[in-house]
This record gives sequence, structure tokens and C-alpha cells, in this order.
Amino acid sequence: MPGIPLIFISIVMLSLLLSLYISRSGQKSKMDSRAFWEKESRSNSTRKADISNLDYIKISLSRLPLVDTTDDELHNIQEAIRELAEKPILNLTGISNTDLKLKYGAANMTFLSECDSNYTLLVRSLYKWASYLNEHNLKKEAVSVLEYAVECKTDISKNYILLAALYKEIGEDEKINDLLLTVMTLQSLTKDSIITALKELP
Repeated sequence: MPGIPLIFISIVMLSLLLSLYISRSGQKSKMDSRAFWEKESRSNSTRKADISNLDYIKISLSRLPLVDTTDDELHNIQEAIRELAEKPILNLTGISNTDLKLKYGAANMTFLSECDSNYTLLVRSLYKWASYLNEHNLKKEAVSVLEYAVECKTDISKNYILLAALYKEIGEDEKINDLLLTVMTLQSLTKDSIITALKELP
């Protein structure tokens, strides 16, 4: 039957192409792995650098709508912010541990990790605070907290979406374009999804 050889040849060719792809993919994976471990080895031997002049976030409590309250939830949120104001905070979003060690030395990693954890806690606390304020119809106070989080380059998508929605609600739609421009400068994997969400706002 004349069709059989053609099918056979097609199968053989497909198998060869698949084998070639797998081989090249395996070689690339080995090269990537080797490059990673070489880089990691160099980073572990990098000398400790001076990190006193990094772009630390200094929380300006006077700019935030802190109030005396008997509400436990609000009290706990505000206390978390006050405590963070006394701690070192760095936004290290998008920078791998290996790159941090290469730039600042392995001996600084414990401190830098602490600064990064404080940053994560800060932006989460700010969003939680803003959500509370919004739910209690304190719109302008919520906006001020969200705007502060944006200044800190938060990568929490809900922060930007809620802020844009509040801009619309209080008649400040023109600020959404500025918000989009800020999002475009983020060094975060969530950047594109945030931009899409803002553009799709009703």
C-alpha cells in the first residue's frame, strides 16, 4: 500500500525531531544549571558590602490617618504600622537572593531578609488598613493609606485596583492615569496583570 511508507517516514522524522529537541533542551538545562551554581558559588564568596546608604523606607507616621480607637482590629493594624516604623525596611521585590549576595555579600543576607520581610508586612498591613477604612466609609482616609502604599512600590494588585475604584468614587478619575504610569515602573511579576485590571475598570 503506497500510503504506508509515507506514514512510516513521517513517524521516523517526527521521532528524530523530538529526539533532537529533547537533546538540545537537556543540554540547555545543564548549561543553565551550571551557570546558576557558578553564580551561586561566586555570590557566597562575595565580601560584605556597606549597605548603610540603601534606599530604606522610613515610615512617616504623620502622613497616615492614625487615630485613637477602641476597635481591636483597627488598633492592631495601627500598632503594626507603628512597630514597623522602628524597623529597617527595604523593597527588594524582583531581586533574587543570589543577586543580593553578589551585590552586598552573603554576610548581609540575614539582615536584608529581615528588611524584606518587614517590607512585605508593611504593604500587607497598609492594604488591610485601607480595606478597613473603606468598609467603614472613610474613603479619603483609605485613599491616603493606599497612596502611601503605592509610594512604597507595593506589588499587591488589590491595592491599585481599590485605589483606582476609590478615585472614581470620589471624582478623581484623572489620577488613574498617573497610577498606571507608576505601575509600569514596578519590578514585579504582577505588573502586567495590575495594568490589565486597571484598564478594565468600569
